Amino acid sequence: MNQKQWKTSYFLYLGSYLLLLLMAAFVPLFSLLAVFFLPIPIVLLYVHFRGTHFYIGSLIIIVVSVVIAPLISIPLTVIALLSGIFIANSITKKHHPYETWSKGTLGYLLGFVAVYAYIELILGVSIKEMYIDAMDDSLKMTEELMGSVGVFQFSLEEMNLIREQMMAFLQLIPIVLVAVAMCFAILTQWLTYKWLNRSAKEAYRFPPFRNFQLPKLILWIYFLTLLLSIMTVNTENATVNMAILNVSHLAGILLVLQGLSFIFHYSYVKKQSKALPIVSIVILVFFPMLGLYLMRILGIIDLGFELKKRISK
Repeated sequence: MNQKQWKTSYFLYLGSYLLLLLMAAFVPLFSLLAVFFLPIPIVLLYVHFRGTHFYIGSLIIIVVSVVIAPLISIPLTVIALLSGIFIANSITKKHHPYETWSKGTLGYLLGFVAVYAYIELILGVSIKEMYIDAMDDSLKMTEELMGSVGVFQFSLEEMNLIREQMMAFLQLIPIVLVAVAMCFAILTQWLTYKWLNRSAKEAYRFPPFRNFQLPKLILWIYFLTLLLSIMTVNTENATVNMAILNVSHLAGILLVLQGLSFIFHYSYVKKQSKALPIVSIVILVFFPMLGLYLMRILGIIDLGFELKKRISK
């Protein structure tokens, strides 16, 4: 890369980030998309301009974030820098795509935690209280609406039960953040691969999903957390219960991916049409309660009895 190409690429990546940041700051609907678009210029800067030039670019990005709409720009930049650096570091070290995905997920997760701390400690806004206020307002509006149209109204006990169920969602926030981080990380990584393959003539790609394979440790973790959840069902230690619940759900999500990958593998080995994998995805999307349960069971069987190896023989 000559000096002119070097400068063009450097300022292209830096300018792309700042342009995306400005759009996210002043176009509210773009903010969500910006979460997985913004790390891409960071990854490209890190991959092509490691060292002093990357640090200078990062400093410029941070300064602009502080100056322009800091309430939005700072959280987005924190997430972008952490996730982008984790993904880029893994790419430069030639790690397996799934390992890069896991590190990108960790980067996004750390970014979300940092933003949570920023909102709670710096801005002085309680997310929990905001959720409770919004929940109470929603329940009140629902009750008033049902009363105004003369339909069946819930009793006080039923309203309290609904409120308790909605409050239980707060315990699932960690696993929700992990799931969101996984989705954002794989989108960012996939888009970055596309850019690198086109601009730098690389050959980055994910291996076929049918080859996705978890370690058996995940199966033991899932069963252990199920056992612990039964043993601690009557305990009053909310922190322990929440930790067990979230680890169990995370292991369950991974087992769902294992089960879905088995269907792709089975369809490929048996040389069947793509109808079965497509139907499986449709069931997961439109009937999540049934789909997640069935896929998790299939993932447990596949991981425990090594079904992929058996049908491949």
